[in-house]
Amino acid sequence: MNIYEEKDINISDSIFTPFLAMAIGLVLCTSIFVGFLQYWQNQETNISRESERLDFAVQQAARDLKIATDDAKRNVRMLAGTPPIQGILNARAESGSEQIANIKEAVWKDRLAQIFLSLAESNPDLLQIRLIDKTGMELVRINNGQGNPTRVKGNGLQDKSTRAYFAATLADLQDRVRFFGIDLNRERNEIETPHVAVMRVASKVYGRDAELLGVIVINTNMSRVIKRLTNVMEREKIFLMTDKTGAYLSHPDETKTFGRDLGTPYRLQKEYPAIGQLLQGAAHSAKGQSWSVQTDDYLARVARLHLSEELQHHSILIAAVAPMSLLMEQSIVMRDQIIVITLMLVVVATIIASILTRYMASPLQLLTKATSNLSMGAPLESLKVEGRKRRDEVGILLRSVYQMAASLEEKQERIKAILATAENPILSINKRGIIKDVNQATSSLFGYDREEMIGKNVSMLMNAYDRERHNDYLRRFASGGKPNIIGVGREVTAVRKDGSSVQVHLAVSKLRVKGETYYTGIMTDLTELQKVQTMKSEFVSKVSHELRTPLTSIKGSLGLVRSIMPGDLPEQPRKMLDIAYDNCDRLTHLVNDILDMEKIEAGKLTYDVEPIRIVDLLERNIRENRAYGRQYGVSLKLECHSQNLVVSADPYRIEQVMTNLISNAVKHSPDGGEVRIAAEREKDRLHISVTDHGKGIPAAFQEQVFGKFAQADNSGNRRTGGSGLGLAISKEIVRAHGGDISFETEEGVGTTFHVRLKVAETSALEIPEEQDTTTEPLRGIA
Repeated sequence: MNIYEEKDINISDSIFTPFLAMAIGLVLCTSIFVGFLQYWQNQETNISRESERLDFAVQQAARDLKIATDDAKRNVRMLAGTPPIQGILNARAESGSEQIANIKEAVWKDRLAQIFLSLAESNPDLLQIRLIDKTGMELVRINNGQGNPTRVKGNGLQDKSTRAYFAATLADLQDRVRFFGIDLNRERNEIETPHVAVMRVASKVYGRDAELLGVIVINTNMSRVIKRLTNVMEREKIFLMTDKTGAYLSHPDETKTFGRDLGTPYRLQKEYPAIGQLLQGAAHSAKGQSWSVQTDDYLARVARLHLSEELQHHSILIAAVAPMSLLMEQSIVMRDQIIVITLMLVVVATIIASILTRYMASPLQLLTKATSNLSMGAPLESLKVEGRKRRDEVGILLRSVYQMAASLEEKQERIKAILATAENPILSINKRGIIKDVNQATSSLFGYDREEMIGKNVSMLMNAYDRERHNDYLRRFASGGKPNIIGVGREVTAVRKDGSSVQVHLAVSKLRVKGETYYTGIMTDLTELQKVQTMKSEFVSKVSHELRTPLTSIKGSLGLVRSIMPGDLPEQPRKMLDIAYDNCDRLTHLVNDILDMEKIEAGKLTYDVEPIRIVDLLERNIRENRAYGRQYGVSLKLECHSQNLVVSADPYRIEQVMTNLISNAVKHSPDGGEVRIAAEREKDRLHISVTDHGKGIPAAFQEQVFGKFAQADNSGNRRTGGSGLGLAISKEIVRAHGGDISFETEEGVGTTFHVRLKVAETSALEIPEEQDTTTEPLRGIA
């Protein structure tokens, strides 16, 4: 009988039926298991991500609230030290006419009121500023309603002797700034309508002779602050804030807010008992921490904020709550998607399993012969053998193989079409460097026709340097040598047909086809990218130059105002002038750093090298930075036992390096700390070290220390800002002098930066010592 003769087979007798049943069962079980595992993992991921979002909102709200309390504390301290306080006391102490004394006292009160008004105008959150006599009577009062600060006089001044915050402040033996929580504002013992939440901050005020005048009290409008805190939350989330007892200060239901003041207290412990437990015990009072709370009904992140470091019983609890139902909705949607996808996988896998089972169950000679002929290069039509129309496994398998071969042939045609239309130049070479194929983009880039490149050595596209070394490189790599570009990629200079050069990024991959080794190179033309980089550099340079001239004018004008009217300006405007002047300095330094970095990258930074005695340079540098160190309570100490250490360098640039290192050390030193600058000779090298005793450099940041715009502390708590370019510029300057710069650090102990420069021959150098014009020694504590 002819082996291609068709014969019907009962499906129950088919040899692939049990294999198909087992395959379907295995796929079904696997899909269900993977689906439920994915569902469970997705639910856990949703909870974890939501907890991170809630924690971010809580921490941001805590930071904003801490800023408001710190501002109030700073304002009270500033107002307590203003000159009108002493003026009022002096007027009262005069032994002359009572009428004259009253007039003088009124003048000083007017001046104090002007200071209060200026502060209120600059801060719309300040609701009231008051000076209360030690008897309890208001002497000066400013109301700041609707952003329009006004002074209250005459009968508007009230007696506050019975108020708890007044009595508690006078009774405080430690003379500190006291916080009195957050409650509803009262006027003449009546709660103000509409309700306004206030935070009272108070401090006793004294004259020069420690004579008590009374109490300074600032009322901050916390309704505005709390509204800003609430805005950090998403609509579906709940923002809560309570006092230390759990009474609500902020709640989505306004009827529950400040119920303690209104006689109907609502407490966190009743509505959210799991969160309320955090109100108990000192274990949860650590600064800067937050805690996660998860129940069947909600997920929450909670943080506690102390209004005062000295009085930690004045605390506020902040909570961000997400209903668990919201998270479950997301999980349910994902579950339904997983079920649908699982069913689709089962259907698809069943079809594939059916086809694969048929393949494995029918290793017939007819198929073997046909496929063998095809592998030997026979045309696709050779698979149209007898039996292709059979209804059993053989016929199905033959048709499937034919379709697969046709599909492969179609894919090959598609791959050729893709290569032909790809925008990136692509070429393929064999292990001898002979070009086997190129696409149209390669021809366009280099100007050759495809036929001109096929069969030629790829070195025809290389520059002279790479062309000489190409064959040796291929032989070395074939024998097991380390690759210079394969799997790595780098920029190279290629040569067009007309001899012009073009910069490209070349990525090479290795592959084996039928035992032969081939290399595929994909190129990216960098011409446009280089133009963009050039435009960027020119733009940054132009903007920096355009900024420097107006900054110089502004700084000069501010300096002129400071020098002409130092005593005529009130303290607050004078401070604002000082801040503006310092900010001009910072912007000028930033612009100079950007210009220096642009010059370095362009290779245009010049150096005026001359022999310099290093001890003179360090003394001068410390002298110039001494005031900066004192500003932060940090002393500078120089250790240099040799007076004749000489280097050939640009003194201005080396001073720039030392200023960067010393200012960084000062900024990261604790109050009362010391920065040590040492210089010594190590054979033919000069070793300069700058050591601080700060927190050290975090391990995760150490590899980025000398990078551009690198700053380890981005928290906003550093003493002063910086451009993030100082160390990058310092490294380039030291390298340009033939030296090196490095550092050693230990977290919690401190950091030492090392600069090593080549020592100049001093036999022929005559350098006069600089005259020290300071009245204090520099070799020691500066």
